[in-house]
Amino acid sequence: MVAGGAVLCAGDRIAWVGTDGAWPEALAPGPGCEVLDAAGGVITAGLVECHTHIVFAGSRAGEFARRLAGEDYAEILRQGGGILGTVRHTRAASDGELRALARARLESLLSRGVTTVEVKSGYGLDAETELRILRVVRDLDREGPWDLVPTFLGAHTVPAERRSDRGRYVDEVVEEMLPRVVGEGLARFCDVFCEREAFSAAESRRILTRARDLGLGLKVHAEQITRAGGAALAAELGATSADHLERVEAADVEALAGAGVTAVLLPGAMLFLRSAAPPARALRGAGVRVAVSTDWNPGTSPTPDLLLMGTLGCLAMGLTLEEALAGITAHAARAVGLEGDRGQVRIGARADLAVFRVTDWRELFYALGHRPASAVVKDGRIVFRSDGPS
Repeated sequence: MVAGGAVLCAGDRIAWVGTDGAWPEALAPGPGCEVLDAAGGVITAGLVECHTHIVFAGSRAGEFARRLAGEDYAEILRQGGGILGTVRHTRAASDGELRALARARLESLLSRGVTTVEVKSGYGLDAETELRILRVVRDLDREGPWDLVPTFLGAHTVPAERRSDRGRYVDEVVEEMLPRVVGEGLARFCDVFCEREAFSAAESRRILTRARDLGLGLKVHAEQITRAGGAALAAELGATSADHLERVEAADVEALAGAGVTAVLLPGAMLFLRSAAPPARALRGAGVRVAVSTDWNPGTSPTPDLLLMGTLGCLAMGLTLEEALAGITAHAARAVGLEGDRGQVRIGARADLAVFRVTDWRELFYALGHRPASAVVKDGRIVFRSDGPS
């Protein structure tokens, strides 16, 4: 921490960081410089959301009630609920409806200091709807004061109409969807839900290998509900991140560390599904970089509150406060392939900053939720101000 600090931005980059007023004379702010008074608050790098599913329609509140009554998530999915329920609503929504819903969610994230957001498809499960979702992400990336990282997740689960012929659906993902997604330049990453109720390790390997051959980065939903081999596959294929990891074992941790895969921990989903916590201390002890994200989705983590996820990462997973902060900034940037460009307050980094009205940075995680930013800077421009208390 720099007490009494200041940050100077030139264009979309950070030009200087240090004690207020101690900048070199050559960088002294001139009459054309816009000044943002942090009022004794805390400045962090713009927060990075590295795992979200925010382009969707419909609610799954009824499913929440069913799980509270004792029903198992995997059984709900087998009965056509879960992801498949959201797929039905999303397929029925227009592009305009999906764009409006997702834009409102992005504005909520921005008000919480988030400047970069990874956004997955996965609620279409057919070529046309998957492409529609990714086009919505592309359009919102162009429109808003945020950077969106699009991820193709056509392999989220097997759609209802392909349940009797899952091999045909894998063929569609590999032979039709991936080439079209890449042909339109709609994604930077391909993700697969490697899970007993979704895609086997062998099916996931086939999809991810094809995606890699087409030039996409790789991500894996790994070991969330069962130990299905996703973590080892992420290490084998050199994935950028392996996400969830509630069921990893020592061999998986060693493999992730050896391959340099970033672990993305998702406390909201862990809490919502009443799962065991992933072994955060073992991951950190092995040298794995750990990112933290909301997993904002309608079924298993319906929350926009990234700072709360940091708090839960500390309370439920054993992260330190420093690890939680790195998890939603520098390590989250690494989880979306943007290490060094953002997530850090340093000379040369992208000028994405969040200002919070607290006097001690530890208060960011001490408050149990609802810690809006007082101001947000994106690419050196002030894009959000809050007039209310933080």
